[in-house]
This record gives sequence, C-alpha cells and structure tokens, in this order.
Amino acid sequence: MSYCVNCGVELNESERRCPLCGVEVINPAKPYSPNAERPFPASAENVTHRAVRVIAAKVLSLLLAIPFISVLLADLVKDGRLTWSLIPAGCIALFFMAAVFPCLFRRPRVWLFILFGTLETAAFLFGLYMLLGGNWYFLFALPVTLLTGAFVIGCQLMLGSKKASLPLKMIIVLVLAAVFVLVLQMLIELHLKSRIHFDWSLYAAVACAMLAVVVLIVGSLIRKRENVRKKLFF
Repeated sequence: MSYCVNCGVELNESERRCPLCGVEVINPAKPYSPNAERPFPASAENVTHRAVRVIAAKVLSLLLAIPFISVLLADLVKDGRLTWSLIPAGCIALFFMAAVFPCLFRRPRVWLFILFGTLETAAFLFGLYMLLGGNWYFLFALPVTLLTGAFVIGCQLMLGSKKASLPLKMIIVLVLAAVFVLVLQMLIELHLKSRIHFDWSLYAAVACAMLAVVVLIVGSLIRKRENVRKKLFF
C-alpha cells in the first residue's frame, strides 16, 4: 500500500494521483494499475460537486429573498397596495427560476425547468399587463412566450434523446425552427396589422428545410459507408 508524500493519505494502486491533494503517486514497488479495483466510487467527486451546488443555491435563495420581500413591503407600506414593486420582484423571481432553482435539485430535468421558466415569464408579463393595460398580452405576448417555450423544450428533448441518431436530431430541430419562425411572424402580423402575411419567415423556413435535406443526404451517405465497411471488414 502506498502513502501520499504530501498529505500522508493511504493510496490504492488504482490511483495515479492523490484523491485528496492531487500530488502524483510515484511508487516503483507498486506502480499505478488502471485495472485495479477502486476503493471508492468513480462518481464521488461528482456527488461532492452536486452537494456544494445545492448548498450554494440554498444560500443564494435566501439572499434573493431579502430584496424580494423588501420591495414588496416598501410598496405596501407606502401605497397600501402592490404597484411598482411587482416589476423588480418579478425580475428577481425570473432570475431565481433561471439561475438558482435548477441548482436546488441534485439531478435536474432541464425541460421541466424550461417549462417553469416559461410559465413564470408569462406570469411576469401578465403583471406588467395589469399595470400598463392595453391589448398586447393575450393576443401577442402570451402566445409568443408559450411558442418560444415549446420550441426550446422540443429542441432540448430532441437533442437529449439517446435513441435518435445525430442526423435525425438535427433534422427535427431544423423542422421545429422552420415552424417556429412561421408561427412567430403570423403572430406578429396578426398583432400589428390584423392579417396573416409571410415574408422573412419564409426565407428562414426555406433555409431550414434546405439544411434538413442536406443533413438527410449526408446522414444517408454515412450510413451507406458504414454498411460497406462492415461488409468488407467484418
């Protein structure tokens, strides 16, 4: 058994470096063996990092709660109701959902947090709508927010899939992008001009479609080459 020359930790043959201080292990009598059984799981460092991340997220949550509650109380004390404080409080809540909330979980689901962020963005915009008035929320802001959230979630689920091949993932993402720009311009035109008109979105959609065709052809050629190699060498 070896011992670290720097910190004295007992070392196993499976360790090239000391797991505590990182000093390289040099012992000619018992050299490093990559096939040796490790005395601790390989994911121990990842577990530690996740624990530190969760603790840091909890501390940051408490720090964000101070200005969040402060602005709401100041508005209530001064005006007797919530008015201007909804805007900074909403910004703090959006930052919390985007940067802090996912870190509170040891194994976060990205698509779920994107969904939460989309719904909170819609709620924040609704607060602005209640303060400012107008007819922009239900006919424009809400549909665009939900459309963007659905597009991002769809891309994330597709790219994170382990069953689909890379070319298939790219093709589906490009198709989703084409649909996204078409629907986005439709919503913009309906809100601004009360009519449906497509111009710039068509160019973007056609470009996405052409790229999807290119990816399909390249993927097909790669599969054919792999099949030929298997037949010739295996």
